[in-house]
Amino acid sequence: MSLQPKKRPGPVASPPRPSGHDARKSEITREKILSAARTVFSEHPYKAASMRMIGKTGGFDHPLIHYYFPSKAELFEAVVAEICDDFYRNSMSWFDGLDRLLPKDGLPLYIDRFLDYNFKHPEAFKIISLNSSQFDKLSEIPGYLHIPEVLAKTRRTFEENVPLQAPSAEVGKFINSFNSLVIFYLGSASCQAEVLGMEPGSNEYRIWVKETLIYVFLPLLEKLILPDQSSRTAAPKRGE
Repeated sequence: MSLQPKKRPGPVASPPRPSGHDARKSEITREKILSAARTVFSEHPYKAASMRMIGKTGGFDHPLIHYYFPSKAELFEAVVAEICDDFYRNSMSWFDGLDRLLPKDGLPLYIDRFLDYNFKHPEAFKIISLNSSQFDKLSEIPGYLHIPEVLAKTRRTFEENVPLQAPSAEVGKFINSFNSLVIFYLGSASCQAEVLGMEPGSNEYRIWVKETLIYVFLPLLEKLILPDQSSRTAAPKRGE
């Protein structure tokens, strides 16, 4: 038996950072992992999804994921951050020209642009809707803070591009209600469309969502933008 003192293990060296062609290959691999993760997390709750599922969906060995994302929580947070950033960058263009239109013309145009994006990228609202019902507190969802942050930024964009004449509290109620209903209609489209006897990805369902959002929110938006006119054009009460 050796009496020599055992050496303490030194710190584990980090893998060398790739450069040149290897760096480009590494970035492609990372994006491939994120893409597969978006698909899996939009179909399975965070607690049920696994690295093995993601590897199978992306067509690569799932241990590779740990090189880029050491844990499922870190991968999920990266996905949430990515979809929030992508949503915000695209949302800025949805307001183009709306300041020159009346609410009855501007709101349908905004909703069309919104739905164009969602039908091309349906995972975002599916991930939010699917996981918000799986936790007792939203703060338990990895990366949750990215969601209120992007909603706050889109609210600022809305307020900067729409000529509002209402108190901030009323604007907040409008935006929060719109976001909640949109997340339900688009994030839980399979459930809602089935109730209506429609296919969730169909043009028929898209038209229903658009018409319903206009029906619910156009009178409210007119009140926020044109409070005097909306009160004058309101339907008369019985007996008047």
